[in-house]
Amino acid sequence: MRLFNWVLAVGILASASRAFAQDDTAAQIEQLKAKLKLLEQRVDDEARVQKRIDAQAKETAKANAQAQAAYKAAPPDLCPPGKVCYKGVTLTFGGWVDLTGIYRSRNLASDTGSVYNFIPYRQAKNFFTPESRFSARQTRFNLLAEGNVNPETHLAGFGEIDFEGAAQTANSVATNSFNPRMRQLSLEIDRTDLGFHVLAGQSWSLNAPSKLGIDPRGVDAPGVIDFESVPGFLAARQPGIRIWQDIGPELKIAASAENPQTSFFGGNTPAVGTPAAGPQGVLNPNLLVNLTGPGGSFFNNANNLSLNQVPDVTVKVAYDPRLGPYRLHLEAWALYRQFFDRFNFANHTYDTGSFGGHINAEIVPKTLELQVYGAHGALGRFTAAPFPDATLAQDGTILPLTITAAAVGLIWHAMPTLDVYTYAGLEKTKAAFMDVGTVPFGYGNPLYNNLGCNVENSPAATCNGNTKEVRQYTAGIYDTVYQGNYGTVKAGVQYSYNQRFAFQGVGGAPKTDDNIVMTQIRYYPFN
Repeated sequence: MRLFNWVLAVGILASASRAFAQDDTAAQIEQLKAKLKLLEQRVDDEARVQKRIDAQAKETAKANAQAQAAYKAAPPDLCPPGKVCYKGVTLTFGGWVDLTGIYRSRNLASDTGSVYNFIPYRQAKNFFTPESRFSARQTRFNLLAEGNVNPETHLAGFGEIDFEGAAQTANSVATNSFNPRMRQLSLEIDRTDLGFHVLAGQSWSLNAPSKLGIDPRGVDAPGVIDFESVPGFLAARQPGIRIWQDIGPELKIAASAENPQTSFFGGNTPAVGTPAAGPQGVLNPNLLVNLTGPGGSFFNNANNLSLNQVPDVTVKVAYDPRLGPYRLHLEAWALYRQFFDRFNFANHTYDTGSFGGHINAEIVPKTLELQVYGAHGALGRFTAAPFPDATLAQDGTILPLTITAAAVGLIWHAMPTLDVYTYAGLEKTKAAFMDVGTVPFGYGNPLYNNLGCNVENSPAATCNGNTKEVRQYTAGIYDTVYQGNYGTVKAGVQYSYNQRFAFQGVGGAPKTDDNIVMTQIRYYPFN
């Protein structure tokens, strides 16, 4: 019995021990599960925190990259020397103060620009009278404002004025109150990532030559003092819109739509700047080629506005290859213009196409520079002469004047401070006329009377003298007198020999010439 009891007790104890062991294992498992769940929660929390940290780091890196790009483009706390910075916009001032001295052997009654189509024949008294004057009207100021919308988008606004305006109150007698005028005023948008550019406003016409690429604010003009430049150099400034695309670092293509105007010559109403036409037949009374703006239209009511319905359209290609140490710029352009009038109760148009090109090349690196200009087409208002764009037949038929223009120049950079230059240029046109019986119409008509062109004080009717060609040969020097912390002072002198040739008419083909000497002193305060 005792043995049985001992055996039973041992069994009970063993069962209890197993039960206790099972209960302890279950508790441990539950504890481990709880710990595992807590660990998983902690891992999830840490993952979420890391994700936030990574996102913040990414945003910070992006912000830093943008800040660095913006800093490189326009340092917020470091304005480039010689410029003014305001709220992220960089302002660059430019221009000069000018005094030009002028002497002409024929009196053109002209200021700093010699209008070559006005050189008088012997018929005029002013053929025998020279002129001399001083002028400060080439003084010029400009301002360039630039800012970066983002690292890829650049904005630039440019404005420029001079004092070549001549309102009715402007004179050379008392206060010399010549008024400022707008030369350029434009907005440029550049996308550096796309190589795409847009310009809107008044600027140099796209067919004006550049020295590098497509430069809307500068022009590669002959470096002469005469404001009318050299015959063969064609240019205008006018409002319009222009786009251009970079095709790699060397090639650019561009297109523009610009404000049109047509300079007509016809009947007894010659174009501004064109000699009187002489006695011609009366134009058709139903003819309309231009209108005079009323004073309240913000146009001077003494100026004619031609009839135009489509803009001038220009396309251009510019190429700037680098040939070792030699710099070279090549460009070619084509221009579409439409001339417009109304006669016999109907509108009539005449479409024209012109073309031209320009070369700027270093013959000797940094020492000898070559400039070549050439153009052909209905380009009268762009010329230095200037020529009219078109003339008219008696019935109002539009007769465009075809212009051939060319110029070549050499600039010798004799010293870092001294330039010596020489140019030769010409502009010529073909006759355009239609006769009605024995009554001459048009331009360059051989029936026009030129008998009095070489007789002083002969009646104006006896000297039609339509200009066929103008030529110029010129040379000059330009020296930097001072350059330092207070700006730059330059001085120069230019001599030019100018010729004007007329078409053959009754009595011959008159010609005339003019010897012109100009001097100049300029102070560039911002250079």
